[in-house]
Amino acid sequence: MRVVFMGNHTVGVRALNALRQSCDVTGVVAHPEDIEDGVRYESVYDFAKGQGLTVERLQPTDARFQAFVRQAAPDLIWLTDYRYIIPKQALEIPRHGTVNLHPSLLPKYRGRAPLNWAIIEDESQLGLTAHFVSEAIDAGDIIAQRSFHLASNEDVGDALEKLYPMYANITARVLDDFNRNTIKRTPQPSGNHKVYPRRRPEDGWIDWRMPARDICNLVRGVSRPYPGAFGCVGERRVTIWKCAVEESGTGATPGTIVDIASDRSAKIACGRGTLIALDYSIDHAHELNAADRFELEHRTPASVG
Repeated sequence: MRVVFMGNHTVGVRALNALRQSCDVTGVVAHPEDIEDGVRYESVYDFAKGQGLTVERLQPTDARFQAFVRQAAPDLIWLTDYRYIIPKQALEIPRHGTVNLHPSLLPKYRGRAPLNWAIIEDESQLGLTAHFVSEAIDAGDIIAQRSFHLASNEDVGDALEKLYPMYANITARVLDDFNRNTIKRTPQPSGNHKVYPRRRPEDGWIDWRMPARDICNLVRGVSRPYPGAFGCVGERRVTIWKCAVEESGTGATPGTIVDIASDRSAKIACGRGTLIALDYSIDHAHELNAADRFELEHRTPASVG
Protein backbone atom coordinates (compact mmCIF):
# COMPACT_ATOMS: atom_id res chain seq x y z
CA MET A 1 0.00 0.00 0.00
CA ARG A 2 1.24 3.48 -0.92
CA VAL A 3 0.85 6.02 1.89
CA VAL A 4 1.45 9.76 2.19
CA PHE A 5 2.13 10.77 5.78
CA MET A 6 1.43 14.26 7.17
CA GLY A 7 2.44 15.03 10.71
CA ASN A 8 4.47 16.62 13.43
CA HIS A 9 5.95 16.09 16.89
CA THR A 10 7.23 12.96 18.66
CA VAL A 11 3.87 11.26 18.09
CA GLY A 12 4.26 11.86 14.36
CA VAL A 13 7.68 10.21 14.37
CA ARG A 14 6.27 7.18 16.21
CA ALA A 15 3.42 6.76 13.71
CA LEU A 16 5.64 7.36 10.66
CA ASN A 17 8.17 4.80 11.87
CA ALA A 18 5.40 2.21 12.23
CA LEU A 19 4.07 3.02 8.75
CA ARG A 20 7.41 2.67 6.99
CA GLN A 21 7.81 -0.85 8.38
CA SER A 22 4.55 -2.05 6.82
CA CYS A 23 3.89 -0.01 3.69
CA ASP A 24 5.43 2.12 0.97
CA VAL A 25 5.63 5.69 2.30
CA THR A 26 5.75 7.63 -0.97
CA GLY A 27 5.77 11.11 0.54
CA VAL A 28 5.95 12.94 3.86
CA VAL A 29 4.51 16.39 4.59
CA ALA A 30 5.99 18.02 7.71
CA HIS A 31 5.07 21.29 9.38
CA PRO A 32 6.83 24.52 8.41
CA GLU A 33 10.04 25.25 10.32
CA ASP A 34 9.55 25.86 14.04
CA ILE A 35 12.13 26.65 16.72
CA GLU A 36 10.74 23.82 18.88
CA ASP A 37 10.96 21.23 16.09
CA GLY A 38 13.66 18.76 17.04
CA VAL A 39 14.27 20.57 20.35
CA ARG A 40 11.21 20.29 22.57
CA TYR A 41 9.91 17.33 20.57
CA GLU A 42 11.17 14.99 17.85
CA SER A 43 11.20 16.27 14.26
CA VAL A 44 9.19 14.47 11.58
CA TYR A 45 11.17 16.32 8.91
CA ASP A 46 14.55 15.25 10.30
CA PHE A 47 13.38 11.67 10.84
CA ALA A 48 12.02 11.36 7.29
CA LYS A 49 15.24 12.82 5.86
CA GLY A 50 17.28 10.37 7.87
CA GLN A 51 15.23 7.46 6.52
CA GLY A 52 15.67 8.58 2.91
CA LEU A 53 11.97 9.43 2.48
CA THR A 54 10.72 12.16 0.17
CA VAL A 55 9.72 14.98 2.52
CA GLU A 56 8.58 18.59 2.19
CA ARG A 57 7.55 21.24 4.71
CA LEU A 58 4.12 22.28 3.43
CA GLN A 59 0.78 23.70 4.47
CA PRO A 60 -2.35 22.89 2.44
CA THR A 61 -2.43 26.53 1.29
CA ASP A 62 0.99 26.15 -0.38
CA ALA A 63 0.81 25.99 -4.17
CA ARG A 64 2.89 22.78 -4.24
CA PHE A 65 0.78 20.89 -1.69
CA GLN A 66 -1.73 19.14 -3.94
CA ALA A 67 0.85 18.53 -6.68
CA PHE A 68 3.10 16.83 -4.11
CA VAL A 69 0.28 14.57 -2.93
CA ARG A 70 -0.83 13.68 -6.48
CA GLN A 71 2.71 12.86 -7.56
CA ALA A 72 3.06 10.52 -4.55
CA ALA A 73 -0.10 8.72 -5.75
CA PRO A 74 -1.19 7.42 -2.34
CA ASP A 75 -3.75 4.73 -1.64
CA LEU A 76 -4.09 6.25 1.83
CA ILE A 77 -3.23 9.54 3.57
CA TRP A 78 -2.21 9.23 7.21
CA LEU A 79 -2.31 12.20 9.60
CA THR A 80 -0.71 12.45 13.03
CA ASP A 81 -0.61 15.84 14.76
CA TYR A 82 -0.94 17.65 11.42
CA ARG A 83 -2.61 20.89 12.49
CA TYR A 84 -3.98 22.05 9.18
CA ILE A 85 -7.33 21.33 7.53
CA ILE A 86 -6.87 19.22 4.40
CA PRO A 87 -8.89 20.52 1.41
CA LYS A 88 -11.57 18.28 -0.04
CA GLN A 89 -9.71 17.94 -3.35
CA ALA A 90 -6.74 16.37 -1.56
CA LEU A 91 -8.94 14.10 0.56
CA GLU A 92 -10.41 12.67 -2.65
CA ILE A 93 -7.02 11.57 -4.03
CA PRO A 94 -6.41 8.32 -2.06
CA ARG A 95 -8.78 5.44 -2.83
CA HIS A 96 -8.82 4.28 0.79
CA GLY A 97 -9.40 7.76 2.21
CA THR A 98 -7.57 9.62 4.96
CA VAL A 99 -6.95 8.41 8.51
CA ASN A 100 -6.13 10.63 11.49
CA LEU A 101 -4.85 9.76 14.97
CA HIS A 102 -6.54 11.97 17.55
CA PRO A 103 -5.44 11.85 21.23
CA SER A 104 -8.86 11.60 22.82
CA LEU A 105 -11.67 9.11 23.08
CA LEU A 106 -13.82 10.60 20.34
CA PRO A 107 -16.39 12.04 20.16
CA LYS A 108 -15.09 13.69 23.36
CA TYR A 109 -12.54 16.48 22.96
CA ARG A 110 -12.74 17.17 19.28
CA GLY A 111 -10.52 19.98 18.06
CA ARG A 112 -7.17 21.25 19.27
CA ALA A 113 -5.07 20.28 22.33
CA PRO A 114 -7.44 17.43 23.33
CA LEU A 115 -5.02 15.84 25.80
CA ASN A 116 -4.43 19.12 27.62
CA TRP A 117 -8.13 19.96 27.71
CA ALA A 118 -9.09 16.51 29.02
CA ILE A 119 -6.69 16.82 31.97
CA ILE A 120 -7.78 20.39 32.68
CA GLU A 121 -11.36 19.13 32.84
CA ASP A 122 -10.35 16.41 35.33
CA GLU A 123 -10.72 13.37 33.10
CA SER A 124 -9.02 10.23 34.36
CA GLN A 125 -9.76 7.98 31.36
CA LEU A 126 -7.86 9.23 28.33
CA GLY A 127 -7.02 7.67 25.01
CA LEU A 128 -6.23 7.64 21.32
CA THR A 129 -8.60 7.27 18.37
CA ALA A 130 -7.90 6.28 14.77
CA HIS A 131 -10.67 7.67 12.57
CA PHE A 132 -11.44 8.53 8.99
CA VAL A 133 -11.25 12.21 8.13
CA SER A 134 -14.46 13.91 7.04
CA GLU A 135 -15.25 17.54 6.31
CA ALA A 136 -16.41 18.12 9.90
CA ILE A 137 -13.66 18.44 12.51
CA ASP A 138 -12.73 15.07 14.08
CA ALA A 139 -16.19 13.71 13.24
CA GLY A 140 -15.35 10.88 10.83
CA ASP A 141 -16.02 7.18 11.40
CA ILE A 142 -13.98 5.55 14.16
CA ILE A 143 -11.66 2.67 13.20
CA ALA A 144 -10.03 1.83 16.55
CA GLN A 145 -9.55 3.27 20.04
CA ARG A 146 -7.11 2.69 22.89
CA SER A 147 -7.57 4.03 26.42
CA PHE A 148 -5.47 4.46 29.55
CA HIS A 149 -5.89 5.69 33.12
CA LEU A 150 -4.26 8.88 34.40
CA ALA A 151 -4.02 9.20 38.19
CA SER A 152 -4.77 12.48 39.93
CA ASN A 153 -1.08 12.95 40.80
CA GLU A 154 0.03 12.49 37.17
CA ASP A 155 0.27 15.24 34.58
CA VAL A 156 0.40 15.74 30.82
CA GLY A 157 4.03 14.60 30.68
CA ASP A 158 3.03 11.28 32.25
CA ALA A 159 0.10 11.04 29.83
CA LEU A 160 2.41 11.52 26.84
CA GLU A 161 4.71 8.74 28.03
CA LYS A 162 1.69 6.41 28.14
CA LEU A 163 0.48 7.61 24.74
CA TYR A 164 3.73 7.38 22.76
CA PRO A 165 3.76 3.58 22.36
CA MET A 166 0.03 3.61 21.55
CA TYR A 167 0.71 5.63 18.39
CA ALA A 168 2.94 2.91 16.97
CA ASN A 169 0.65 0.09 18.10
CA ILE A 170 -2.59 1.51 16.74
CA THR A 171 -0.88 2.49 13.45
CA ALA A 172 0.38 -1.06 12.91
CA ARG A 173 -3.00 -2.53 13.83
CA VAL A 174 -5.02 -0.28 11.50
CA LEU A 175 -2.60 -0.69 8.61
CA ASP A 176 -2.79 -4.47 9.00
CA ASP A 177 -6.58 -4.23 8.79
CA PHE A 178 -6.29 -2.24 5.56
CA ASN A 179 -3.90 -4.80 4.09
CA ARG A 180 -6.24 -7.65 5.05
CA ASN A 181 -9.28 -5.73 3.78
CA THR A 182 -10.89 -6.12 7.23
CA ILE A 183 -11.12 -2.44 8.13
CA LYS A 184 -14.16 -1.53 10.23
CA ARG A 185 -15.95 1.80 10.44
CA THR A 186 -18.12 2.88 13.36
CA PRO A 187 -20.00 6.17 12.91
CA GLN A 188 -19.56 8.58 15.79
CA PRO A 189 -22.66 9.22 17.91
CA SER A 190 -24.80 12.04 16.62
CA GLY A 191 -25.18 15.12 18.76
CA ASN A 192 -23.75 18.53 19.36
CA HIS A 193 -20.25 17.59 20.52
CA LYS A 194 -17.97 20.41 21.64
CA VAL A 195 -14.98 21.31 19.49
CA TYR A 196 -12.13 22.67 21.65
CA PRO A 197 -9.91 25.60 20.60
CA ARG A 198 -6.12 25.70 20.49
CA ARG A 199 -4.24 26.70 23.63
CA ARG A 200 -1.59 29.43 23.85
CA PRO A 201 1.04 30.01 26.57
CA GLU A 202 -0.97 32.89 28.04
CA ASP A 203 -3.87 30.50 28.67
CA GLY A 204 -1.81 29.05 31.51
CA TRP A 205 -2.46 32.11 33.70
CA ILE A 206 -3.82 31.08 37.12
CA ASP A 207 -6.89 32.79 38.55
CA TRP A 208 -6.42 32.17 42.28
CA ARG A 209 -10.10 32.85 42.90
CA MET A 210 -10.83 29.44 41.36
CA PRO A 211 -11.06 26.28 43.50
CA ALA A 212 -7.68 24.70 44.27
CA ARG A 213 -8.75 21.47 42.53
CA ASP A 214 -9.42 23.32 39.26
CA ILE A 215 -6.11 25.17 39.49
CA CYS A 216 -4.28 21.90 40.09
CA ASN A 217 -5.88 20.40 36.99
CA LEU A 218 -4.71 23.41 34.98
CA VAL A 219 -1.17 22.88 36.31
CA ARG A 220 -1.34 19.18 35.42
CA GLY A 221 -2.73 19.89 31.96
CA VAL A 222 -0.04 22.34 30.82
CA SER A 223 3.02 21.09 32.73
CA ARG A 224 6.26 20.00 31.02
CA PRO A 225 6.84 19.69 28.09
CA TYR A 226 4.29 22.52 27.70
CA PRO A 227 4.85 26.13 28.87
CA GLY A 228 3.23 25.64 32.30
CA ALA A 229 0.66 27.38 34.50
CA PHE A 230 1.82 30.68 36.00
CA GLY A 231 1.01 33.63 38.21
CA CYS A 232 2.75 36.89 39.06
CA VAL A 233 4.14 38.17 42.37
CA GLY A 234 5.01 41.74 41.52
CA GLU A 235 7.30 41.60 38.48
CA ARG A 236 8.22 37.98 39.12
CA ARG A 237 6.47 35.30 37.09
CA VAL A 238 6.11 32.04 38.97
CA THR A 239 5.49 28.91 36.89
CA ILE A 240 4.09 25.96 38.80
CA TRP A 241 5.00 22.53 37.43
CA LYS A 242 3.68 20.17 40.09
CA CYS A 243 1.19 20.63 42.90
CA ALA A 244 -1.15 19.03 45.41
CA VAL A 245 -4.43 20.11 46.95
CA GLU A 246 -5.70 20.58 50.50
CA GLU A 247 -9.46 20.78 50.51
CA SER A 248 -9.47 22.96 53.65
CA GLY A 249 -9.02 26.68 53.19
CA THR A 250 -6.93 29.16 55.17
CA GLY A 251 -9.23 32.18 55.26
CA ALA A 252 -6.57 34.24 53.49
CA THR A 253 -7.21 36.28 50.36
CA PRO A 254 -6.89 34.12 47.22
CA GLY A 255 -3.36 34.23 45.86
CA THR A 256 -1.74 34.76 49.27
CA ILE A 257 1.26 32.55 50.05
CA VAL A 258 0.39 31.41 53.56
CA ASP A 259 3.39 29.19 54.24
CA ILE A 260 6.69 28.03 52.74
CA ALA A 261 8.03 24.72 54.08
CA SER A 262 11.68 23.71 54.52
CA ASP A 263 11.47 21.69 51.28
CA ARG A 264 10.51 24.96 49.47
CA SER A 265 6.91 23.85 48.84
CA ALA A 266 4.49 26.78 49.07
CA LYS A 267 0.90 26.82 50.32
CA ILE A 268 -1.27 29.26 48.40
CA ALA A 269 -4.80 30.33 49.30
CA CYS A 270 -7.43 29.76 46.60
CA GLY A 271 -11.08 30.59 46.12
CA ARG A 272 -11.82 27.24 47.74
CA GLY A 273 -9.18 25.05 49.35
CA THR A 274 -5.40 25.44 49.30
CA LEU A 275 -2.88 24.70 46.54
CA ILE A 276 0.52 23.31 47.51
CA ALA A 277 3.11 24.21 44.88
CA LEU A 278 5.63 21.34 45.01
CA ASP A 279 7.78 22.24 42.00
CA TYR A 280 7.97 25.76 40.63
CA SER A 281 10.35 28.16 38.94
CA ILE A 282 10.64 31.91 39.39
CA ASP A 283 11.76 34.53 36.88
CA HIS A 284 14.89 36.44 37.88
CA ALA A 285 15.76 33.70 40.43
CA HIS A 286 14.09 35.43 43.42
CA GLU A 287 12.61 33.25 46.14
CA LEU A 288 9.05 33.46 47.37
CA ASN A 289 8.24 34.67 50.85
CA ALA A 290 5.35 33.85 53.14
CA ALA A 291 2.67 36.55 52.87
CA ASP A 292 3.68 37.36 49.28
CA ARG A 293 0.58 37.60 47.14
CA PHE A 294 -0.08 36.64 43.55
CA GLU A 295 -1.80 39.28 41.48
CA LEU A 296 -5.41 38.61 40.57
CA GLU A 297 -5.33 40.53 37.30
CA HIS A 298 -4.43 38.61 34.16
CA ARG A 299 -0.78 39.10 33.16
CA THR A 300 0.52 37.38 30.02
CA PRO A 301 4.10 36.10 29.64
CA ALA A 302 4.88 38.90 27.21
CA SER A 303 3.95 41.56 29.80
CA VAL A 304 6.06 40.16 32.63
CA GLY A 305 9.71 40.96 33.39
